[in-house]
Order: sequence, then structure tokens, then C-alpha cells
Amino acid sequence: MAAYTAPVRGTDDPELYETERWGNFSYAIPVSPGKYSVWLHFAARHGNWDQPSSPPNGDRVPVAHIFNVFCNGSTLLKDFNLSREARRTDVVIRKATGLEPNAQGKLLLSFVPVQGYATVTGIEVLPQ
Repeated sequence: MAAYTAPVRGTDDPELYETERWGNFSYAIPVSPGKYSVWLHFAARHGNWDQPSSPPNGDRVPVAHIFNVFCNGSTLLKDFNLSREARRTDVVIRKATGLEPNAQGKLLLSFVPVQGYATVTGIEVLPQ
């Protein structure tokens, strides 16, 4: 988890984007039988991400954020490049529809890095 004080551009709800989870991670969201829409919220910080490998002189090398997102094994986003997607604004929102729970009644969301690390700032799950 990471938290930021600098606001992002492109939203009326900047508090939603103050924190993020990053790395290689997953969520198991319990739901009732039915179909669901999942809204994934991302905040591109254009080089201001936590970079523990930055050199001591303060020069920061941009960190890539290219990753895949899966739901119950199906691909929602493939090679999603957050910095490329966030050209006009800091906020990027992607919606997936028609998602159904697995046999255990869960939506299993997996965020898998391709280059750099995966990130997400918010997840909304709504019945259809």
C-alpha cells in the first residue's frame, strides 16, 4: 500500500485516489449468484511513484506500470500500460461487465505485473 498527498487531475473525488495497492496481488470478493460489473480505478502519478531503487542523487527513472488483470482466470486487461492510458488526465477507469462468481461465490481479481508492477486505487463491484 502507498499513500500520497499530491492530488491527481481529472476527478471530482480526489480522496479516492490518495492511496494505491501495488505489486503482484489479488482480491477474492464474495458476491451472490448473478452478473456483475467491475470498475477498476487507477491513478497515474507520472513519475512520482514510490521508487525505492532511485539513486541517492534524487534522479528518478520512470517506473513502468504494464500489467494484466484477470477475473476468475479470464483476462480483463492485457498489457495495460497505465502511463500510456493516462495521457490527458491522471485518472484512468476501466469497466468490465457480465462477470459471474466462481463455484465458491467469489470474483477473484488478480493483478499481475508484466513490466514494473501492477497497481490499483479503487475497485467497485456492482450487480447488473
